[in-house]
Amino acid sequence: MKLTTEQQSAIYQAAKCRTIIDVTPMQSLWAGQGELVRMLLSTAERGSAAEKTKSLVVKQIIDKPSGGHPRGWNTTLSQQRKRRSYQVELHWYRQFASSLNSAARMPGLVYSEASNHGLLLVLEDLAVDYPVRFTAGQDDRPTDSQIQSCIHWLAQFHARTLQHNSEGLWPVGGYWHLDTRPDEWQAMPEGELKRLAGALDEQLRACPYQSIIHGDAKLANFCFDASGKKVAAVDFQYVGNGPGVKDLMLLLSSVMPDERLVTEAHGWVEYYFEQLSLGLKKWQKGVDADEVIAAWRPLYPVAWADFHRFLKGWSPGHWKIGRYCWQESNKCLLEQQGIERRLV
Repeated sequence: MKLTTEQQSAIYQAAKCRTIIDVTPMQSLWAGQGELVRMLLSTAERGSAAEKTKSLVVKQIIDKPSGGHPRGWNTTLSQQRKRRSYQVELHWYRQFASSLNSAARMPGLVYSEASNHGLLLVLEDLAVDYPVRFTAGQDDRPTDSQIQSCIHWLAQFHARTLQHNSEGLWPVGGYWHLDTRPDEWQAMPEGELKRLAGALDEQLRACPYQSIIHGDAKLANFCFDASGKKVAAVDFQYVGNGPGVKDLMLLLSSVMPDERLVTEAHGWVEYYFEQLSLGLKKWQKGVDADEVIAAWRPLYPVAWADFHRFLKGWSPGHWKIGRYCWQESNKCLLEQQGIERRLV
């Protein structure tokens, strides 16, 4: 990562530090459009009795033509979507994160800048207090305590942000919603899932109770303390409006294999709604929690079918398209077909 002298000075001042001790690469960003690093800084002269260290995460986005995509989806639309996601993330940390941190833990913003060349975000390093992360995808196996912590985080986040101002965020939260995925829809095989895609999208949009959703609430975007009972979330590139069950669906798709989803998902869905009810009573005293739950509960299978639609076009052999995904999708499609028959 190359930072100008001016950028380094700005980071020193914002972080109240004197010098950079070490920079450790964490990962390259999508299609080579930047880098994420961990930066260790000193708060005083090196070797002095007053010296303390501070760890920060620095995300540098470079505005340049992107490289290849591992699944071949490197189109103009995909590049525009990704650039927009970084702008949304910057806006999130500048305008929203600090006021919501008491409800659902997330990184604090230390410094940021935007220019014609790209964006720079300097964030609190959550690994100091939340060192446990899962990054193996299909092979990740969190404990029940960690799953419970994630669901509690989502319920608190959704309760706190119900009907919240979302100016500057995605009008529809999540990276898979239909408006931003026309190429993947075109690539789908013909069938009910493709035919009814617009109706499913409209059901989710039309829900009278819209929260701010994380938009990419997979397990890899949560970090835990050593006990697994405390959790924080990262990566707010696709944050925007939506019913909270969209986040719940994506989380459950990432925390356990298909055979466990078939037998265990129902219990976790109930736990989510229990926690949502408690959160709404805390954060939204003028809202009837039962009405929100009554609106969101039938949208849980719709969220699965909507995500299934994306996967069938984007990666039809994806491991998340299992028995449970089909089960929930078919519930939704049968209900939608019934609605159509009643309208005839």
